[in-house]
Amino acid sequence: MPEPIARPVLVTGSDAAAVGRAVVDQLASPALKLAFVFADSRLDPEVLLGELRQLPAPVVGCTAVGVIGPEGMAGALPAVSALGLYGDWVRAGVGIAGELSRSPLTRGRDAVHQAALALGTTAEALDPGRHIAVTLVDGQHRHEEAFCIGSAATAPQIRFIGGGASIDLDRDRRTYLWAGGQVLSDAALVVVIDSDLPFAAVTSSHLVPTAIRTVVTAATGRTIDELDGRPAAARLRRLIAGIGDSLDEPRPLHAFARYIDGVPYVRSLRRLVDDRVVLSAAVEPGHILHVMRPGDLIRTMQRDLAAASDRVGGAMAALLAFSCMSRHAEAAARGTLRELSATFAGYPTIGFQSMSEQSGMLQVNHTLTGLAIGALKS
Repeated sequence: MPEPIARPVLVTGSDAAAVGRAVVDQLASPALKLAFVFADSRLDPEVLLGELRQLPAPVVGCTAVGVIGPEGMAGALPAVSALGLYGDWVRAGVGIAGELSRSPLTRGRDAVHQAALALGTTAEALDPGRHIAVTLVDGQHRHEEAFCIGSAATAPQIRFIGGGASIDLDRDRRTYLWAGGQVLSDAALVVVIDSDLPFAAVTSSHLVPTAIRTVVTAATGRTIDELDGRPAAARLRRLIAGIGDSLDEPRPLHAFARYIDGVPYVRSLRRLVDDRVVLSAAVEPGHILHVMRPGDLIRTMQRDLAAASDRVGGAMAALLAFSCMSRHAEAAARGTLRELSATFAGYPTIGFQSMSEQSGMLQVNHTLTGLAIGALKS
């Protein structure tokens, strides 16, 4: 049988070494050009990568609180999802932004230059018809937004999409990435893909703006202490009640968005703690935030993935997906996890639940971003 151009796989198990060997067994081939591997954060990344180093191609990936495979979302057992890309249609250059906290703008820029150089070209010469950048970033980092700006501004003519490594926030403290045979933290990755096949960047958000706007008057990082000069949680409850909505607690389904040039930078509401509002991404005092309410997650996602499939010729060889943890928490609260999983299973999907997402220069939450790759024409 001819080698597939893309092979999505999902392996479950609690033994990181055994899971890693199973991934290698399914992906290994002389034709392998690039492997994305995303692992449940309960699996030891060093042990897993010890096995993945046997693959004859670059391996990039990260830890995640939950992974997505070709049959939908993984179950309760730890799991690894992986996507192998094969054949002469694809080439890839990888750039590593280490010590990200020192200078996220500069490190993001340098990683794009590294990735372009690995392809034998420059960031300025990247072609939007051939190249797309996939990014992965330390999800516990406080400088994701600066990395998004620094990376995408380096080659603004091509699309950038990506996700932030995630963990169980009640259990773990660190997220990890891997590239170049190393496990990394305080880091981000840029993978520039050069493709002969059609591809499309995916961005899907189902949030709907309300009429409410509020000003952050006291905040530190991802925690808002005051809105409009009042305790943040109490003020948010009153604002939500004022439009006839109810605020789900402790994990609200509403979200904030900061609009810049008409484009929303979404910030998921992670939880309410006493008088504070904790977000999934940082805001600063003085930011004007619009309150967003959830729309129809499933229908919006089905529409946007169908449109992406059309853009790559009507059939996907693979869908690389970064789906915000907040979307999955919302689906669980609304009883639509099965439908969400089935929508992913409608495509050859590999991905993970992300802490945040990159779409162009934007760092967002509550969003699905991804890469759709078209199938070979027979």
